Amino acid sequence: MRIRVKLTIILLACTLAPLVIVRIVDVRAIGRLSERVSEQTTTAVSRRVERELILTTNGIAEQMGEKLRAVTMIAQSQAELFSGPASTPPGLPAGGLPRRLFTADEFDAGSPDLPPLQDQPGWRAGGGRMPRVTYDVPVFAPAPGVSLEDPAVAARAAALAGTVDLLTVLSSGRRGLIRSQYVCLEDGLHMSFPGKGGYPAGYDGRERPWYAAGFEAASVEFIGPVQDLVTGETRMTCAAPVHAGERVIGVTAVDISLQDVLDTLELPPELALGSEALVVGYAEGGLDVLMAAREGGLVTVASEEPERLVTTDAEGLERLGREIQSGRSGAITMPRDGQDCVWAYAHMGPRVGVVMVVPVARIDAMTESVRRDLRTMEQETFRSSAAAVLIVIVLSFLVAYLIGRTLSRPIRRLADAAEAVSEGDLGARADVRPRRDEIGKLARAFNQMVPALADRMRLRESVALANELQQGLLPTEHPVIPGFDVFGVAMYCDETGGDYFDYLFPMQLGEGRYGVALGDVTGHGIPAALVMTSARALIQSHARSAGEPGEILNRVNETVARDASQGRFITLVLLLIETDGGGCRIRLANAGHDPGLIYRAESGVFDQTPLGGLPLAVDAGERYETFTIEPPAPGDVMLIATDGVWETRDEGGAFYGKERMREVVRTNAVAPAEAIGRALLDDLAAFRGSAAMLDDVTFIVMKATGDEPGSGPVGGARA
Repeated sequence: MRIRVKLTIILLACTLAPLVIVRIVDVRAIGRLSERVSEQTTTAVSRRVERELILTTNGIAEQMGEKLRAVTMIAQSQAELFSGPASTPPGLPAGGLPRRLFTADEFDAGSPDLPPLQDQPGWRAGGGRMPRVTYDVPVFAPAPGVSLEDPAVAARAAALAGTVDLLTVLSSGRRGLIRSQYVCLEDGLHMSFPGKGGYPAGYDGRERPWYAAGFEAASVEFIGPVQDLVTGETRMTCAAPVHAGERVIGVTAVDISLQDVLDTLELPPELALGSEALVVGYAEGGLDVLMAAREGGLVTVASEEPERLVTTDAEGLERLGREIQSGRSGAITMPRDGQDCVWAYAHMGPRVGVVMVVPVARIDAMTESVRRDLRTMEQETFRSSAAAVLIVIVLSFLVAYLIGRTLSRPIRRLADAAEAVSEGDLGARADVRPRRDEIGKLARAFNQMVPALADRMRLRESVALANELQQGLLPTEHPVIPGFDVFGVAMYCDETGGDYFDYLFPMQLGEGRYGVALGDVTGHGIPAALVMTSARALIQSHARSAGEPGEILNRVNETVARDASQGRFITLVLLLIETDGGGCRIRLANAGHDPGLIYRAESGVFDQTPLGGLPLAVDAGERYETFTIEPPAPGDVMLIATDGVWETRDEGGAFYGKERMREVVRTNAVAPAEAIGRALLDDLAAFRGSAAMLDDVTFIVMKATGDEPGSGPVGGARA
C-alpha cells in the first residue's frame, strides 16, 4: 500500500466528522449557486430574445411602412394629377393628346385594335385569376347610363387617357406591388390602368367601398384587405379624392398586392413554432388582425370580417393599442390562448401596427440546455468532490492554503484591473492565466469588454466630430440677395442628418446670379450625412460651368447615381435668382422634392413651384427641366421645406400637416423672413410637445422686399 493511501486512511479517521459537515455545506452551496445561475441565465436570455423581437418587429414595420408610404405618395400624386381648378376638365394634363379609347367589353372580346397583352408582373400562383394586361392603354368601364358615344363623356375620357404616361412613371419599378391605378368621376366615368378586361356587367365604380372611403377622405385612405372584383385576388386599396377647385368630383385609387406586402411578415425560425406575426389595425373597441403569419411561416390573410385580437388581459391589450397608435415600439407580457406570451409591437402607419406574439415557453426552452448543463455540472461536482475530499485529507491545511492563495490571486488582479478602468485607464487588462472555471470566464469577458468599451468611446467621439463637421458645412449667415429677405434653418433628429440647404453667390454662379438649394437624403445618421456632403460639393463644383439649374442637377445626378449605395437617393430643389438693375428672373429645377409654396400677399392665396423629375441617384439617365417662375411681388413669401416639417407628429401620432404650415406663413406674412421662420419653429415645437423628433426639419423662407442690392439682413442660419 502506498504512503498516500495510508495517510489518507489516517486523516480520514481523524477528520471524518468535519468532512461530512463540509460535504453537506458544499452540496447545498453548489445547489444554490446552480439555481441562481439558472435564474440569471433565463432572465438574460429572455431579455435578449425580447430585444431581438422588438428589433425584428421594428424591421418588419419599417419594410411594410416603406411600401405603404410609397403607395400613399403615388395615390397623392394621382389625386394632384387628376385635380384642377373648377373651370378645368378633370384629368386634362397640359399638352395632353387624345388617345384611342378602349372599353372593358373590347378587352373581353379581344378587339384586334388592342395593343399586345401580357401576364401581369409579380403574380403569385393561387392568388386569383391572373389577367392579361397592357401598359400601353387604359381601360374604361363606365357606369350604366354613361356612354363613350356621348361627346362630353368622350372628351373627359380622352383627357383621362392622356395621363397614362404619368401613371406609368408613378408605378415604374413597383409593378410587382401595384396591381391597378384607376379613377372614377362622380358621373360614373371609370378608367383603370393597366388596361384589362373582366369587369362584370353593370359595373359602377361609385358603388365600390374604395369610392365611398376616398370621397369622404381628407387626403388618402387605406381600405382592406378586400377581394378584387375582376381577378378575385386579395388586395389593399389606397384611395384619395379628386378635386375641381374646392369640390370633390371623383376618387382615384391604387390597388396593391397583399402577397407582396406579406413577404416581409416573417417569424424568427427558432421561435416560429406556436408563435404569431400579426399586422393589426386600430378599430373602434379594440384591434383587428389584418394579416397573420402562423405555424412556422404559413401566411394567412383575414377575410373581409377581420378577426378581433383577444386576450384575457383587457388592460394590457388596451395599452398595446395606445402604444401602437402613439408610434412607439416595445414589448409586454400577457396571456394568449391560455399561455403567457411576449407581445412585441411596433407602429407601421396611421392606425396600423405589427405585433409578434411568442409563448414564454418557447423562450424558456432556449435555456433548457443551460439548466441541463448546470444539473450535469452539479452531479459531476458531487462526484468530483468525493475525490477532492480524499485530496483534502492528504494535503490538509497545506492544500487549503495553496488553494486559497490560488483563488485569491486572480480575483485580486481582476479587482485591480476594474479599479484602473474606473479611473479612465482603458488599456488595463486582467493578467490572469487561462483557466476553465468561472474566474477564467470572468477574466476573458473582462479583457474582451474593455477594448469594446474603448471602441464605443472612439465611436462616440467620431459621431460628435461628424456632427461638428456637418454643422460647419451649413450656412452660418443669411445671404444678401437683392430684393429678398432670406432665413434658413436645419434641425436634425439624430447627431447627424440627411437634410441640406445652401446658398450660392455670384462668385460661384457669375455676376448678378444667386442660388438657393434645399434637399433631403433618405434616412438619418452618418450615411445620410455623407451623401448630403457629396451632393453639396457636386452642386458647388458644377454651379458656374453648368449654367442652368436643370443642367446642374443633370451633372450631379450622373455622379451620385453611379456612386450612391442602393436605396440612398436625394430629393432636391435648386433655385437661381438673376438680377439686372431693377429686374429679377427666377429659374428652378426640382429633383423629386415637394413643391415650394409662394404666398401672394395681394390675393392671399398660395401658388406652388413646379414638381420636376425623379429624385437624384434613382436613374443616371434622368434629365431635369429648368422652369421659369413668376417672381414674387414685394410682400410675397416663398417657403421651401423638407417633409420633416409637415410630417412632424404630436404625442398622439397626428401629423402637423401642410395646411397648418400655410396658416403660420399667412398669419406672419407681414413680418421679416426670420420672424416668419421663428414663428414656424415655435409652432412646430408647440405642436410636437413632448413627442420625439422623428425626422430632420429644414426650410428656407424668402420674402420679396423690392429693396436695392445689399439691403437684406444678415444673421445666424443654424438651429
